Amino acid sequence: MSVRSPYRSVLAVATAAALLGYVGCGRPAAPEPEPGQPAPSAAASPSTTAADKPAAAADAGDAASRDAREFFERWDGLKAVLIVSGETDGYLEPCGCTMGQMGGMIRRQELVERMKAKGVPYALIDLGGLTKDPTASRGGFEQAKIKFGIALKALAAFPYQAIALGADDFKVGVGEAFAQFLNYQDAPTKLLSANLVAAEGFDAVIQPSLVVEAGPLKLGVTAVIDPDAVARLSDPDKEALIPTVKKPDEVLPAILKDLEAQSDHQVLMVQAPPAEARRLAEAFPGFDVVVATSEAPDPEADPRTVNDGKTMIVNVGRRGKYVGAVGFLGDGSLKYRRVALTEKYDSKGNEVKKIIEDEYRGLLKAVGTVANFPRRDYVGGAPGARFAGAESCRECHPNTFLKWSSTKHAHAFESLETDPKPNVIYDAECVSCHVTGFEYNSGWVSTEATPYLKGNQCENCHGPASKHVAEPDDETFRNALKLTAEQADRNRLCARCHDEDNSPKFDFAGYWAQVAHKGLDDYADPKVHQGAAAPEAN
Repeated sequence: MSVRSPYRSVLAVATAAALLGYVGCGRPAAPEPEPGQPAPSAAASPSTTAADKPAAAADAGDAASRDAREFFERWDGLKAVLIVSGETDGYLEPCGCTMGQMGGMIRRQELVERMKAKGVPYALIDLGGLTKDPTASRGGFEQAKIKFGIALKALAAFPYQAIALGADDFKVGVGEAFAQFLNYQDAPTKLLSANLVAAEGFDAVIQPSLVVEAGPLKLGVTAVIDPDAVARLSDPDKEALIPTVKKPDEVLPAILKDLEAQSDHQVLMVQAPPAEARRLAEAFPGFDVVVATSEAPDPEADPRTVNDGKTMIVNVGRRGKYVGAVGFLGDGSLKYRRVALTEKYDSKGNEVKKIIEDEYRGLLKAVGTVANFPRRDYVGGAPGARFAGAESCRECHPNTFLKWSSTKHAHAFESLETDPKPNVIYDAECVSCHVTGFEYNSGWVSTEATPYLKGNQCENCHGPASKHVAEPDDETFRNALKLTAEQADRNRLCARCHDEDNSPKFDFAGYWAQVAHKGLDDYADPKVHQGAAAPEAN
């Protein structure tokens, strides 16, 4: 399959083409225990009722033998597996800032490769939500658009059979999204939405439903999108490219009837609030599996069941940390396993790894997403002050500088330069927390232009200091840089980078003790009151 650049304008597209395609699903499933844990009983599961008993017990054997085998190897009579992912929210891979991070498309493909090596028939579907809100992206809007295209290319490389469309997927721009979709017109993967009607000429891009073979099984799949969420999109291309979004109840009866006539099991992906997924599952009991969106990154381990246990409702969380696996057994029953994408699935090399680690960051370097990041004036500091760098502080604050130099903050950029993944220093999402003054005028631009701003330095907390460096005794300039521990904690200053993804065990009080520097210098030397010129970008 040849794939064109993800930057082709939608205006250059003459005809529409299909994108993603084929899916799989099934009936009520029994949750598979985590490795080394006993199988839960029906009574022990909060999502299981008397009418929704698990289909099968856990395999015999001790914990050690279960740990040594993949979950799909423990499913007796397995005919096929449906892997469900979704709501990746732009998390293509763990950033690696801390140990134990889960998720990533590279690990996801490793799981699939292991099934393939064991000869397990499978199907791959994705609920959509490849990006979150690009306007709030740490890497900026342009990087979010690149990431969206890379996510589509990675899913096509597996290849996935189907991707549902969510409203978030159009937040890169409706026109941009359609242009990206059209780049993959030759891919085996198809975009699904039964109730979204694209404009004439683009209607072939999105299909209402599909039937796919997974081993001996025929699996039918469809998807719906939340009309209200689409209505809330503010985009000049929306009315022209998405003229109609029907209510799910208008389109599902006919589609379900058609799928039931063609397939052994039917699945519905619902890009809408979780309550809507449950309502549709109850309203259309012909679906065996309904995939719902998630409100939190970590999903429930067990699926919910409705319709007296016939219909299984699953969610796989957000940020790509997990996938859901539905096992279709020979007796017609189903099993379910929430699979955590941990280091267990690290891969030394696969096609998706090449796309994300090499091509993606190569694009970021070529486009200059860091150097060209849209910058703004710093608010709250001394008017007109520029970022000066920690070396400018050293002359007057030698002991404070020495304390800072002993922290990981001082070597934050070095950790990117030595990262085994290539071109990390051109990834704005990474760089933003490893340099000084990122996103501000006079802040970090590049190693060539602003080498004095490498690392997480004084000014990331205190603000640009050139005015104070030039006139150290000016109280106005000095006061503009003052920051107490209480202010930093109250304003969640550190949490901008020490967030739940990159620093899940962060505790302000504990961490503050490592960087506290009040009263380390006495300023008795007359030369500290003379002032100096701050460096400027090359």
